[in-house]
Amino acid sequence: MPGFLESTTRAVALGTVLALGWYLLRVVPQIFNQPLDEISWKIEMVISLVVFIATLIADIIRAAIANRGELDQAGVVDDERDHVAERRGDAWGGHAMHAAAFVALMLLVFEFDPFWAANTLFVGAMLAGLVSSLVKLLTYRGSV
Repeated sequence: MPGFLESTTRAVALGTVLALGWYLLRVVPQIFNQPLDEISWKIEMVISLVVFIATLIADIIRAAIANRGELDQAGVVDDERDHVAERRGDAWGGHAMHAAAFVALMLLVFEFDPFWAANTLFVGAMLAGLVSSLVKLLTYRGSV
């Protein structure tokens, strides 16, 4: 049975995929059919974040209930494996976020429509979180 932190990492990955997938399915088709000024993306971004947070809360509660006995017996919430996974995942996620922030900054410097910078930051942040979660999960499985 996976530990609590591993379960919550899985919850973050699932929530990210669901929220980002929903957002992209709603916004990307509009890019090809409408001028940038008419694209509805702000409300979709907020809804996507609400979906992410709701999924995360529900999965963390589920993981806490499923691991309650294990946590009570061990008397600890994490171990060295959790610390290694956190460090690796956060490092890779940080690299991905830095890249997204740099691209968004360049879009602003070269005076692209703010739509592109905002979406680069949003999608980049979601992908950075997903990269971080996947690296953590791979670390737990000994693949990284």
